[in-house]
Amino acid sequence: MPENYRHTNISIIDESHDKLSEIQKHVNNLKEKGAGKNDLADIFFALSYFFENHLIKEELYLKSKGYPNFDNHKISHFEFIKGIERLMDNYESNVNNTLKDLDMFIGEWLHSHSSNYNRDMVDYLNQKK
Repeated sequence: MPENYRHTNISIIDESHDKLSEIQKHVNNLKEKGAGKNDLADIFFALSYFFENHLIKEELYLKSKGYPNFDNHKISHFEFIKGIERLMDNYESNVNNTLKDLDMFIGEWLHSHSSNYNRDMVDYLNQKK
């Protein structure tokens, strides 16, 4: 994730990034030590909590600030959720492959989301201060 947009000094955004980074670190730890289906189920539970709480809070915040690119930002969140759901549908077949896929998916999404959406959002929100 581009470092200058990694921490935005907008707490609701930074909390969301930090939580997803924390989940990704947990995925990496499980890849290293080995994991079972229950571990993977816990990861998917954490991701469900993440998008039911952090992403929705972020969306409500952006909407309250009149962010003009809100719809596209929300679509990127929807695409994240759909990607996680695809991985969840297949996780019982191979835990290790699913962990690798999750790690790659989360990392790529964080980088892409930060580069393509958060830069404009942070610039807009900083102008509103």
